[in-house]
Amino acid sequence: MRGYKYRAVNKYSLDILESNNIYFSRYTDFNDPFEFSTPFPNVVNMFARVSEKIDFLHKTDIFDATSYKHLKTVCENIIKNGSATLETTHKSIREKLEKVGICSLSKVNDEILMWSHYADNHKGFCIGFDDLHKNTKPHTKPLPINYKTNFTDLDDPELIINFYTDIFHKFKDLPKAAWESKRANLARKMTFEDDQRGGISILTDKYKKWEYEQEFRLIDERYFGLKEFNPSCLKSITFGLRANIEDRENVIETCKKNKKMNVEFFQATKAHGAFKLEIIKI
Repeated sequence: MRGYKYRAVNKYSLDILESNNIYFSRYTDFNDPFEFSTPFPNVVNMFARVSEKIDFLHKTDIFDATSYKHLKTVCENIIKNGSATLETTHKSIREKLEKVGICSLSKVNDEILMWSHYADNHKGFCIGFDDLHKNTKPHTKPLPINYKTNFTDLDDPELIINFYTDIFHKFKDLPKAAWESKRANLARKMTFEDDQRGGISILTDKYKKWEYEQEFRLIDERYFGLKEFNPSCLKSITFGLRANIEDRENVIETCKKNKKMNVEFFQATKAHGAFKLEIIKI
């Protein structure tokens, strides 16, 4: 997976080339205030919706009277007592988020606006990595950005309803021991999928207008800050339209000093008669 990092020429970007370290940011460092703002799940709202869906499924004979009564009681108890645990749950999510390190990369090195925003108005350079996530220590997880016009609904009851439908309808006639085993396995699966959905949505939901960036993110769930990478995965340097000779020579010389790198160099140029860049090998 090729990923690109647009940078201005400064001591921090040159350090990437010299020291084989790249910075994983905290979520609070990002420039879009709507990022990481997906509303946290609210168990009270979620189970109010679960309860409504159970009413509907009972009317369509999915749940028999005994199962219906049991599930309604479960929902009522969670709705009644859930408010007391909301703050604790949300605090736990925030604490986990505080530890996460995030490195943003683009799938392309020829996006005009990216050069303007992140590479010093085309005076900087763009670093190309191959499989950076496999070459960090420890390895990191690549996640595509989910460009949206609305936040993901983390109170969506679908996972819970599917679990209840499986246990109290599809598998209800299993022998008791087999039923208990099936319930435990499906509960673990549901919990895992719910945690994944919530975590990934919070980390990757982004307003659709940013779609031109073609971003994906490397995630370290335990650590933010500088992270070492294998220099052999750094494959290319592309210089911006306005990159000056001194900066170009500085970057090239820095790369040549790092004997573990085998870097190809490119120059961004204006395409004739079009609002686009052409990337030419130098």
